Amino acid sequence: MGAVMRVEPVRRWGVWLTIATVGWLSGCKWCHKVPLPTIRGQAPSSSTDSSELARPLSPAVLPPPLECGNEGPKAAAGKGPSNLSPHSLATSTLKAEQGAEEVMPASLSWPQTAVRLHELLQRATPRIKIVALIGSHTVVTDQEVREAVYQRLAEYRHLPGPLRAAKQQELYAAELRRIIERELLLADMQARLKKAGKLSAMEEIRDYAEKTADRALHQIRKAYGTESDEEFLNILRAQGLTLQIVRRQLIRQIMADEYARTLLKDRVRTPGFAEIRAYYEAHPDEFRTEDQVQWQHIFFSFARYPSEAAARQHAEQVRQLALQGVDFATLVQQHDQGLAAGNGGWGIGHRRGQIQPADLENVVWSLRPGEISEVITTSSGCHLLKVVERKYAGIRPFDGKLQDEIREKLLRHNRESEYSRLIAELWRTGGVQVVASPP
Repeated sequence: MGAVMRVEPVRRWGVWLTIATVGWLSGCKWCHKVPLPTIRGQAPSSSTDSSELARPLSPAVLPPPLECGNEGPKAAAGKGPSNLSPHSLATSTLKAEQGAEEVMPASLSWPQTAVRLHELLQRATPRIKIVALIGSHTVVTDQEVREAVYQRLAEYRHLPGPLRAAKQQELYAAELRRIIERELLLADMQARLKKAGKLSAMEEIRDYAEKTADRALHQIRKAYGTESDEEFLNILRAQGLTLQIVRRQLIRQIMADEYARTLLKDRVRTPGFAEIRAYYEAHPDEFRTEDQVQWQHIFFSFARYPSEAAARQHAEQVRQLALQGVDFATLVQQHDQGLAAGNGGWGIGHRRGQIQPADLENVVWSLRPGEISEVITTSSGCHLLKVVERKYAGIRPFDGKLQDEIREKLLRHNRESEYSRLIAELWRTGGVQVVASPP
């Protein structure tokens, strides 16, 4: 009898917990008043403070993740009711589709209730789709990844059907990896600050990121020229975006970038003069230049004058003004009757074989920087040219400007290499599990 007395309270507790769960799935107005834990990565409701979503959940709030497949979180089919657990329901956030109103938990026995609950779960539809798990604290949702892809619409909107779908899959995989890397960095930052007893610094970084993100959103809204919050939200919705997720992505990316910059500052090696010189000598083709020219052009059309002689006379007068020091660009705007005036005064073509009209090719390449041509006559009119800048074919000299360019390139390469090593290390130790393939 003593053994029975000890087991009965446990069984009763299990029955009531199951009844409460079925009540929530069935739409019970009392059970719906109990809030579910917020899952990081889920789109927040209008009543949810987005800053709360940025805070990592403790293990007490979010238990170990549920096994997921390509369809997102789901209960283990065919293994019986004993595999069901309350934390599985909290993680997958399932809702029964049909028949829930027929359930009468108070009149069912424990075996009947468990079987009925299992049946409901098998027919349930997930409210969110989890595509990646990071450790036991963080999930990445399909919605967040899709919104990141939508923000890169310009990269695939012009592509035809099959190519567009392939590009979307490529971007989905890239954005998923970027989000995972971001969350790995944030998890590492929190772990290090916690170990050092400086978790308060996390709040300072978040505060800075929130202010920076809000300024960025203000600039985006200003660029759209929206006058009200509702108008701005409608613009985002038209692109498949939500303000809460866009703001959250900005905040968390800023935090991750700041942390990565801090870590890499001491790990990235600045290249010295010998390394810069060695790179210059080992990559001559990279610094090889072609003939290039920047030139200005004034065209005098025969069609605008009573005779060709009158056109040439006008062109010669303008040339004398240029020789006297009048700004050539100003003369272009005042006298050009071709395309140069609408092109900032510049002639068409910068490399050999590209100069237009082709009749001017030899003259353009014969002039030195600052030199003004004679009046050139073609079948359609007269031309006056001035070369502003000239670059000659060959290897660029190893001057200070080029050294700075090489130093920056090598520094960027070193930074990218260190970042890749850092992410690879975090990926190995961060417990990353991708549970869904790109759509």
